Amino acid sequence: MYSELKKQNSEAFAQAVRKHHNGILELDFLLDIVRHAGRDAAPLLPYLMGLLLAKDSEPKVKIQPRDPFVLLEQAGYDAFHADTHALQNDPTFMSYFEQDEKLCTFRSDSRFKNYHIIHAIKKGADKIKRDDYRGKEERQDDYGTSVISIQMLKTGGFISIKNRYNHTVSGCDNTFNSNPNNIIDGLTAALKDHFDVDFFVSKNPLPDGYVLMGKQILQYYAERNNIYYGDQAYAKDGEIHALNRCCETMFDGYIFDHKTKTMRNIDPLSIDSFPKDFNRAYGGNKKFFVKNSNLMMDGEVLIGAEQSRITTINLAELTTTGDGFMCNAKALTSANLPALTTVGNNFMPNAKALTSANLPALTTTGDGFMRDAKALTSANLPALTTTGDGFMRDAKALTSANLPALTAAGDRFMGPVRLKI
Repeated sequence: MYSELKKQNSEAFAQAVRKHHNGILELDFLLDIVRHAGRDAAPLLPYLMGLLLAKDSEPKVKIQPRDPFVLLEQAGYDAFHADTHALQNDPTFMSYFEQDEKLCTFRSDSRFKNYHIIHAIKKGADKIKRDDYRGKEERQDDYGTSVISIQMLKTGGFISIKNRYNHTVSGCDNTFNSNPNNIIDGLTAALKDHFDVDFFVSKNPLPDGYVLMGKQILQYYAERNNIYYGDQAYAKDGEIHALNRCCETMFDGYIFDHKTKTMRNIDPLSIDSFPKDFNRAYGGNKKFFVKNSNLMMDGEVLIGAEQSRITTINLAELTTTGDGFMCNAKALTSANLPALTTVGNNFMPNAKALTSANLPALTTTGDGFMRDAKALTSANLPALTTTGDGFMRDAKALTSANLPALTAAGDRFMGPVRLKI
């Protein structure tokens, strides 16, 4: 087992497991469990140890499960089964979420068809206030846990407990470590029995950045619309999809097809225009090839990536973009788009790591242009004449901006930024 684990995950991973407790190597299906768990075992050791201990401590006497809704009431929640689209988007339940923290569940037309959903509101939730200072929210605080959504895949193998803060906090989809027993003892068995569905939970929780699909662990860097994105693998509807690297390559939330030389979104609900924009400018070009997880052409790196996350783009032939262009490129540090003239709304809105952007031909932007480019220090936009609302509204590190042609700017232009233009 040790040599197989070393080959699959890394020598360091296998050594850490053996050093922590050699018995972990005897776990049933260990290779399958950690196949997509990355190369660092340290964060997973408590969880794996919990599996080992659980193997020898299963209760001999089975206790008859209770009604899950009665248990939730005892835990202080008013709960209901959201088994229709109307209940999934119940107006009262939705009203507890701030506008920019709405669950992605509310945007789905079919979540209730694929998942057993229980919405639960803590009694007196309307009186529970969040911390006055944004940025200090904690997933497990009274506000975050006052309104939750328990979602279990109907075919089994996956459970997620979602949080009132939603993506304002890390691991928002893993509230109570996605173990119903952490809400009130006995709730896990009650849910399994009531809905005739199976899923796996452990007393030792997975750390943030990992999710359980069946008994398989996926290390992921982002979750959107119940899709978890990892390194050349993603999880959706309880199943991990690992890409065949000879045929496809994953770049953030996109897949590049080696045969058709085109890009597509993984998420069918995504509003990100990048694949369409890319295909319009480059689709079908037979000169493309992938090397070291980078997309290459004529010896140049067009899309640079690390662990499936886009870090650089160099797209000299791209002239226009639609809405939501690369809206989730949070690891992007450099963007070279010399021919780009116009962009739609929410162009790279979450590019928190962006430090360099070359857009010399850009004349017009929609709303939300690079609104969260916190690391950007300078902006050279010599041709820009018109912006929409929220232009670079949170570019707090910006020290210089060259905008000689600018004639019209929308609301919240550069937000709190104070500099000479």
